[in-house]
Amino acid sequence: MRIIYDYKIFWSQKYGGISRYFVNIIKNFHKNKNIDFKIIAPFYQNSYLNYEIDKKKIFGLYMKKKIPKTHFLFKQFNKFFFKYSVHNFKPNLIHSTYYNENINKKKIPLIVTVYDLIHEKLAKEEGYEIFPKYKSLMMANHVICISKKTKEDLIKFYNISENKISVIYLGSDHALSSPNKYESLNKDKPYILYVGSREKYKNFQFFLEGYSLSDRLKMDFNLVLFGGGKLSNKERKIISDLKIDHKNIIQIDGDDKKLYQLYKSSKMFIFPSIYEGFGLPLVEAMANECPVICAKNKVFEEIAGDAVEYFDPTYLESFKEKVEEVIYSNSRIKELKLLGKAKSENYSWGKCADETLKIYSKFARN
Repeated sequence: MRIIYDYKIFWSQKYGGISRYFVNIIKNFHKNKNIDFKIIAPFYQNSYLNYEIDKKKIFGLYMKKKIPKTHFLFKQFNKFFFKYSVHNFKPNLIHSTYYNENINKKKIPLIVTVYDLIHEKLAKEEGYEIFPKYKSLMMANHVICISKKTKEDLIKFYNISENKISVIYLGSDHALSSPNKYESLNKDKPYILYVGSREKYKNFQFFLEGYSLSDRLKMDFNLVLFGGGKLSNKERKIISDLKIDHKNIIQIDGDDKKLYQLYKSSKMFIFPSIYEGFGLPLVEAMANECPVICAKNKVFEEIAGDAVEYFDPTYLESFKEKVEEVIYSNSRIKELKLLGKAKSENYSWGKCADETLKIYSKFARN
């Protein structure tokens, strides 16, 4: 079976959950001699792809940094060479990495993965409707969703037949790390970990407000923010207005190895996000025996079950009470580590790849 993956996510994303998903299922396909695949990414900036995939399987050149004012040029170049490569490779199936409407003029069977419906939800909350995935979904022979909640939302917004959708969970075993602590952090004061983007739906301001309510937490724990870029002036003003000492907040960017070490050495991971398609940091933390406290929402309940502690993401007192209740209880911390580790073992990239391959086999052109 010959499979092609397109350039779109590998050109736009240096790190991130979507590219992590594709790189890990592709790594599992390396072991299967019945699959011949190519990643058509003439120019890409994705670090996972650059360091973890055999270069013989990639049609493209790694760019450490994008050249200013060349976005349109490289976009057109990627598009042209993708079409050229499809013609030469003659795949049995294409798996689009991110809602690419220009990849399938020859009607080759197409699989599309839907990660979340965040854009649609946010638009509806603001009083209008958008359907940015419509063309890609209509072109697709089959759609993979990464959680049952994502499937439910997809049907709600796009009215797609349930028979056209399969749910395949992501893995957690990529996140296994050595037990070494991240040495450059202040050892005299333990820390609470926050990971990723701090955009609106991530509920970051709520996280800061909840922390600010507790004199005990501010005295005993720093906040480490991994990823998401440096703090903006607006975020710094919020921190000042909440009377949080700026020394309590440490923002760190880095690679996955650093992130997994942070999970290992943090007192707990807090995930306040109101909505996610799956919540990869959730299973990464559990895999690294990092206790998790997260917002109570349908996705997190589906993925984590009783292996984490929940708070009401609309009620600050709930946040404060739950965090203090857990973080000062050695027995509850130990229990959450054990429950989380056991739950994370349900999510493997081998299983994800096997279930994806069944979809490929069903729809691939002979």
